Amino acid sequence: MTFGFGDYWITDAKATTRERSHDIFRLLQNAYWMDGRDENVMGKAIENSQNLAVFENGTDKVVGYARVVTDYATFYYLCDVFVDEEYRGRGIGKTMLDWIILEEAKWNGLKGMLKTQDAMDLYRKYGFEECESVCMIRKNKDRT
Repeated sequence: MTFGFGDYWITDAKATTRERSHDIFRLLQNAYWMDGRDENVMGKAIENSQNLAVFENGTDKVVGYARVVTDYATFYYLCDVFVDEEYRGRGIGKTMLDWIILEEAKWNGLKGMLKTQDAMDLYRKYGFEECESVCMIRKNKDRT
């Protein structure tokens, strides 16, 4: 699906995100969680995820990105949600979350998760709550 909003257009087309993966990688270089992730790993992540990219009309500059990892049956993990600092405060993040959480029927009934250090108030508006349960993570030391 591709649609316009304001000065931007948004798409979940795999061909577009695959073609623009270098630009998406460059955008995400400013995200705190990207430390050490290389472009090949990000390309593979894009290839194996549901992606959403936001482009500025006229320039086609990538100004926002989010991706979802899912089994399409029980669970999805919302990750790499990022808006270019210059474009924040213009509703881009909200529009991405509206599409992912409210508009896209394939996520209905699935439990969603995300990991974040910021934007808590925005995510709460979409029903995300802070976890009080124990969480474990295995970090892969061999790959960035």
